[in-house]
Amino acid sequence: MSVLHILAAVALALHPVATIPVDTTQAVSPLDSLPSNSGTTAFVDVTVVPMDRERVIAHQTVIVRDGRVVALGATASTTVPAGAARIDGRGKYLMPGLADMHAHFAAGTESLSDGAGRQLALYLANGFTTVRTLSGPPAVLPTTLVLRDRINRAEILGPTLYVAGPSLNGRSVSSPRQGVQMVEDEKRAGYDLLKTHGLLPAETYDSIADAAHRVGLRLVGHVTPEYGLARAMAAGQQVEHLDGYIDAIMRDGAPSDIPGQLIVDPAVLANIDTAKITAIARETARRNIWNGPTLALFEILASDATPDELAQGAEMRYAPPAAIRAWKEEKARILAESPADGRHTFIDVRRRLVKALHDAGAKLLVGSDSPMPFNLPAFGALHELDAFVGAGLSPYDALEAATRNPAEWLGRTDVGTVAVGNRADLILVDANPLENVDNVRRLSGTMVNGRWLPSARLAALRDGVAAAVAHLD
Repeated sequence: MSVLHILAAVALALHPVATIPVDTTQAVSPLDSLPSNSGTTAFVDVTVVPMDRERVIAHQTVIVRDGRVVALGATASTTVPAGAARIDGRGKYLMPGLADMHAHFAAGTESLSDGAGRQLALYLANGFTTVRTLSGPPAVLPTTLVLRDRINRAEILGPTLYVAGPSLNGRSVSSPRQGVQMVEDEKRAGYDLLKTHGLLPAETYDSIADAAHRVGLRLVGHVTPEYGLARAMAAGQQVEHLDGYIDAIMRDGAPSDIPGQLIVDPAVLANIDTAKITAIARETARRNIWNGPTLALFEILASDATPDELAQGAEMRYAPPAAIRAWKEEKARILAESPADGRHTFIDVRRRLVKALHDAGAKLLVGSDSPMPFNLPAFGALHELDAFVGAGLSPYDALEAATRNPAEWLGRTDVGTVAVGNRADLILVDANPLENVDNVRRLSGTMVNGRWLPSARLAALRDGVAAAVAHLD
């Protein structure tokens, strides 16, 4: 079963509710009382987690002015400018804001009465200062570009957005020539990158990849049997969902070109040759191919958790009731049609692939693929951090895939670490995230482009989203 199938199953539940106006007079919009970034803020006597390597620096004072870190030094010798807003950092940890590198935005503006506004609010409220959106309905994407540009102009508050254009796939592209035309059109429209959902004949895929290189847009997304993982690697595509990797580790002589993404048939999985995992991981690293595994999403889908158990999760208060109903039906179908041993093996193999990729030096990215079944904006990416640790990565390794690595992939040298001169996209947490990755959930505040949102403001954003979706049915 493909994630494309799941997305289609829930689309009717998600997109209509994103455009229904509701009474949110008690809710706080990301736009309300937009804080300034033109003053000076000082995080005093804080422990800095710079994420340049695995370390913490205790008893530091960090000065932010005009959206940038302008000083970072020992508290005993760093003077706080007169008139600066002081934030007490004693016992707290300051680190880069987080990135979700696989999201899908709904239509809307910054208002909590629409889907896009609720997504912005949930990301900020959970410490995410960068989000990469990987395609969506063609009618929605122009509104996402508008949001991106308004955030960049500081007209509204939100994480920095990077927006992929309309999906390039076997249904949207009928010929190599049309593929080239779509790539050129998306470049002219101002999209930041390209997204493929696969299903493309090899010749058409090659034409798209060549055109992407020519216009300077990176290609991200699915890998399907029509062109396969080796061809995607040769094209330099960034791979999502570990597509093609299970096919690549099948024993010699076993049936190849495995369809779909949720591969839970024990007879198919019995053909895996685990000795090939190291080799494909090393080849991935050698070719500098990046992966966004979306481990957490597939672990939700393949887990033994029942629909009711998942629906009772605390974060489901932020999901529209209609979406939850659709997700429960999808999860029930998976449990009914998929043997438990196949689902467990599928989860284990994907975790082993991620650990091998990391150990080989291949770069990983945290991405949620939200909104998907029981996988919400921001929360899904937090679960992905947990899944990386569950696969055997250290908390630092997992956090690197949500801070430094996204910055590198995006070509940014001024985000992803805490350093003088860098943009002030920061989070303040109450415990050391390098000891336990769950500590990023213990937020004292989020700073986005120098604008400080304390914990009370973050709680108001979360409560506003919950109040808004409660009216949707």
